Amino acid sequence: MFDSNIPYNELPLLPGNFDFDQKSLLKKAIIATEEISKLNGLLYLIPNLEILISPLLTKESVESSAIENINTTTLKVLQSQALPKEKITGPEKEVLHYHNAILKGFEKIKKQRGIGFNTFLEIQNNIEPNKPGIRKIPGTVIANNLGEVLYTPPSGEQEIEKLLKNLEIFINNFEDEIDALIKMPVIHYQFESIHPFYDGNGRTGRILNVLYLVLAKKLDFPILFLSEYINKTRQKYYTLLNETTKTGDYTDFILYLLEAVIVQSKNTSKKIIKIKDLMQETEKKIEKIGMDYAKITKLLFTFPFVYLEKYEEIMEVSNITAIRSFKKLEENKIVSSVKIGRNKLVFIPEFIELLS
Repeated sequence: MFDSNIPYNELPLLPGNFDFDQKSLLKKAIIATEEISKLNGLLYLIPNLEILISPLLTKESVESSAIENINTTTLKVLQSQALPKEKITGPEKEVLHYHNAILKGFEKIKKQRGIGFNTFLEIQNNIEPNKPGIRKIPGTVIANNLGEVLYTPPSGEQEIEKLLKNLEIFINNFEDEIDALIKMPVIHYQFESIHPFYDGNGRTGRILNVLYLVLAKKLDFPILFLSEYINKTRQKYYTLLNETTKTGDYTDFILYLLEAVIVQSKNTSKKIIKIKDLMQETEKKIEKIGMDYAKITKLLFTFPFVYLEKYEEIMEVSNITAIRSFKKLEENKIVSSVKIGRNKLVFIPEFIELLS
């Protein structure tokens, strides 16, 4: 019997005897599949979509970090990305660790076509480079704001590794005929329950959500932003995690994350369409003033905030030419500018608004 004060070493292995083919789950999964498929199709409307992955992930990184009370804004993080790494500090630095962890995880599964034990470790190490590795010392508990213990995760390095290896098998088994969108919430719940690390568990688990959907070929790129939905419904998220542990029934938690997929697929689809239209409008404006519209547009959408030296480097022009280009783009209201320290950064206001 579950006791919140005792390490939950009896956490059931997956898949267990849960009925993944319940009518309510399949019905919701059909709607979620339709919406995520629409989103995936829209991605190919944008030429060189790869350039947008990093900017689009910034909002997700901010929202996921906020769930762990690492608070900043998308604007601040986007501006920080334009600065030298050694000048990035505070919550912006932590958010960018998360951002980089998604990108590195995506590159890894593209090469390996699997999510394994080492993937868990590498994601967490990228998020928390100073606190890597599996928990070895007992005493970790999950408590509420009043200090009441809600959950004590499994204890003991061997026990944690056993549970993670079972999860690895479950993730990579595509012959079990479980719909990937139904399976993803169970993977998320199990990882959260194992809670294998001293820090970074929640953020690692949320990265696994989107990487698994890429692995399962529901998405070609990791740009479904579930953390925004989870952050807005944070209390429900934690309540459902807790209830699932008490009852052993995944149903309500699966339905919750399926709704997150539906809502966020719709929101992201709208955003992608608006970005596509904005890119086309920007190209036309730049072409009209006789500048290299294709190369400049690509630069402004790859790096939402561009400083002078970056413009010189990418456009392969002199400092004088870069200064004149900045001035011309700003005079024609294609970009605005802001000064951060000694650096003048130019940006497209409408693009920053869409990313925020």
